Amino acid sequence: MRNPSTEQILKDEECFEIIRKKLTKDSMEDFSLITYEVIPIDEVNGFMGQYFTLKATVASPRSPLETKNINFFTKVPPPMSSPQYDFIQQYGTFKKEVALYTTVFPEVLVDGLDKRYVPECFLGLEDDVIVLEDMAHSGYEMTDKFEPFDFEHCKILMKTLARFHAKSLIFEELYQKSLHDEFSHCMQETLWPLKGGRAKAMFDAAVKGIVSLIDLMPRLNEAQKKAFSAKVTELCVDHANKLLPSMKHKNVLCHGDLWANNILFKYDNDGKPLECCLIDFQLARYNPPAHDILCFLQFTTTRELREKHGDELFRIYHDSMARALAEAGLDITTVFPWSDFAASIEDLRVMCITHGVLNIPIMLLEPGAASKYFSHEPELLENILYVDRTPLICKQVEDVPRYKDRMMDALLELHDHVAVLNEFSNKLQATRESRKLVLHDGRKERPEAYFYRILHRIRSVGEGATQQQSGGVVLPSSSSARLVLQTRIELHQHENL
Repeated sequence: MRNPSTEQILKDEECFEIIRKKLTKDSMEDFSLITYEVIPIDEVNGFMGQYFTLKATVASPRSPLETKNINFFTKVPPPMSSPQYDFIQQYGTFKKEVALYTTVFPEVLVDGLDKRYVPECFLGLEDDVIVLEDMAHSGYEMTDKFEPFDFEHCKILMKTLARFHAKSLIFEELYQKSLHDEFSHCMQETLWPLKGGRAKAMFDAAVKGIVSLIDLMPRLNEAQKKAFSAKVTELCVDHANKLLPSMKHKNVLCHGDLWANNILFKYDNDGKPLECCLIDFQLARYNPPAHDILCFLQFTTTRELREKHGDELFRIYHDSMARALAEAGLDITTVFPWSDFAASIEDLRVMCITHGVLNIPIMLLEPGAASKYFSHEPELLENILYVDRTPLICKQVEDVPRYKDRMMDALLELHDHVAVLNEFSNKLQATRESRKLVLHDGRKERPEAYFYRILHRIRSVGEGATQQQSGGVVLPSSSSARLVLQTRIELHQHENL
């Protein structure tokens, strides 16, 4: 591994080869290198490495005064003094990203035009260094992570993500073999693998931090906070298992970490997003597409947007996937029908809300705190990452209003979903015992009638309403609630109550 404090980030011969590849790609073979330098990027925009810019100046022999500047994004693992270094070495996080760029993407992302949504890799050395196309040089930029994505940004991401996921399906249909089996060396779980050690300690610290935030939720009384804390702890018991490839739904290569800093956008002159590209694949995993979609929405948007536009965004994604498959001569109704996609959304929703709640406390750290722990004083990081992040994130909630708003928004959404599931679980249990449901007004009706009556009532209430009372059950009026209800209906029918 290269140590930036004692040696060059890139050797001279590596720089020459990187720049030669770029000039050849851009049909600039007659240009020659004048000078280059590697400059640290001080701002902390990621948590799993050290970041630099390789700046090169080239000139044409025919016109020596005509020079051109070329930039490359360069990443090396965290310093050996950082707790993150041991984690990356133990679980192969950096090694996996190198393998994706150097072996998987060149074979799976075979359409040159589609490579725009993933930066081109000019050098990738295992556990050592990655040098990528600098997308900022092509007009892409990072958004403010504190500013939730609006519908237009989400729409662009859905279209891009659909084409990225489609490449997995096309590869598997074309070669009749699993992407996971073909590239098993870089499909392993690298955030919370089922191996104990530091990953287990990191996960436990994340859960402990979330439980501490529940105590700060203003809309819950003490009994509700206690019950919710117990339920969150219960949900997290097998969370790592749910990150493994699905045995029920179709899997694709998922990015796995689609938060604001890992998505770059290009804009028109009016500031409207036109395109986006995806960066940082260290947490990529082989999962149902719904995992990427739902986690992206949890990481980057508000609950209001998810409930108002979720169904429309799912349709945009699926329609874009259909077009990408059609270009490869495949029919989405055979390869990935809407019914299968919708079922996966339902099945993964609560898990992905939970995943969001566990991850955004670190993602949304304000810049001063992020720099302090991940750059300037990494010795403080050990306790935050692997023991207890309660002091840090509670202080953020106290001092940073926009951090507090996003965290409370996410926690309340999870609380409401859990409440709905608990309520209907209780109703289903009552059904097993009595074969009928006794409502608060004393009337009895068959379970099927009960569920469909509530579903009809929620559908009749316009989007954006806060909550509705139905048969003694308080339910959020949203597309999310409808999906939960539909799931409960199917469960009831399958159990033949």
